[in-house]
Amino acid sequence: MNTTQAHLNAAQSLAAVGFDIANLSAPAERVTFDVPVIFDADGEPVAGLRIVGKNSDEYRKESHAVRAEGYKKSARRKTAIDASTDEGADQLVNTIDGNQKRLALAVTVDWYGFTSNGAPVAFDKALIAAAFDKFATWQDRVTTALENDANFLKV
Repeated sequence: MNTTQAHLNAAQSLAAVGFDIANLSAPAERVTFDVPVIFDADGEPVAGLRIVGKNSDEYRKESHAVRAEGYKKSARRKTAIDASTDEGADQLVNTIDGNQKRLALAVTVDWYGFTSNGAPVAFDKALIAAAFDKFATWQDRVTTALENDANFLKV
């Protein structure tokens, strides 16, 4: 094997072997990806969030809800948000930010490395929501990881 073959990522490996069409009717395996958010002095992850991808039920349901609510709001307003005004631009940004947070929360299904007085803490979506408010980069990390399909491919 040459060095090019030794460094194939998951997406490239799938492309190299093809796609087994039987996978379309087989039950989907739950695939998670760890997103580190806290690091030790050596840069090693010590705590993070476990997420599912865009093919998950969690993502699909929340994405559908976000879109449906957007269409309902638009129909009630009868016009698009006027982003040329300060008020409209602020409303649009708040809507986009809120939708991104909802999707990031929906796909965050567990965590690792979180403790209280040295004891592990059970996963809690409300705490994740508060963490996203306090540490905006955590939500950004989840969103970035979610956008990378290779994070959720199993070969």
